[in-house]
Amino acid sequence: MVNEYWGTLSLFDHRDAMFIKSLVLFDRIVIPVPNKPIHDITSQELDMLSADAAFLKDSDAAVIYPWEQYEFEEWRDSFLKESLAAKSTDLLYDSRLMMTARSDQIKPQGVYDVTAVPIYGAKAQYEHAYGNLQSQKNNQILELSQLISVPEGVIPLQDIVELRNKESFQSARRALRKWQVDTMPEFLSEPSERILAKGMEDFKEMLRRYEEEINKGNFKTRKVVVTSLLALGSVLAGALGHTDAAIAIISGAAPNLFSLKESSVPAWKDLRDKPFEAAGVIYQANQALENL
Repeated sequence: MVNEYWGTLSLFDHRDAMFIKSLVLFDRIVIPVPNKPIHDITSQELDMLSADAAFLKDSDAAVIYPWEQYEFEEWRDSFLKESLAAKSTDLLYDSRLMMTARSDQIKPQGVYDVTAVPIYGAKAQYEHAYGNLQSQKNNQILELSQLISVPEGVIPLQDIVELRNKESFQSARRALRKWQVDTMPEFLSEPSERILAKGMEDFKEMLRRYEEEINKGNFKTRKVVVTSLLALGSVLAGALGHTDAAIAIISGAAPNLFSLKESSVPAWKDLRDKPFEAAGVIYQANQALENL
């Protein structure tokens, strides 16, 4: 039994370069596949999407979500209305969010637990989506930005799958992700300059291992800024009021590789007693890390 980290896509994200990029950063991606042409998705496009999704599912790289428009509209009206003061009007955001909310229902056999997060192709997409929302409360968000290599250009899915199947790549990706979503927030909750310095050395080594492994793939890569979003529970959010120094130390330790900042967004999910939870991933291909 294993725990997995999934990225959830919108109904149209198979058209975007982040579709391929996400295959190297997540254990699986969740692909919504309608049973008939919908919106501007043609029969030919749907046939190609269905074939690609089936191949990735058989390769343990994806989970297919059978898309029904009426089901989405019902979920949108009920679930989001309970979570937000006003109904969202962003189809792409809402469809990613439904895939995230339904992830537990579509776990493959042998998968014990899933952390699923929505994927955004650019910071502007993320800000536009949340800009349309209103909520009775906000979540405090940590934005962890890293400069890392991802696939570049048109790449056969088979080449991505071959890299994913290598145990050395899987190990490097798991170690980097664990630091992102587990280790780093723990450092911030109990800051110590010595511990923070050791943590940053560990991060640099994990990033080196990841870069070494992804460059073994049979495809071109490009360095982009990938921002991981962590929504903070009330306990950790309160503690962060005293950790400005910790954020400065972490951000300053590797300024060309890594940055960290806080923000706030409308809350659609109650974190209850959780200290933090992964909340999304943003790709920022053309923005300098130091300008984030």
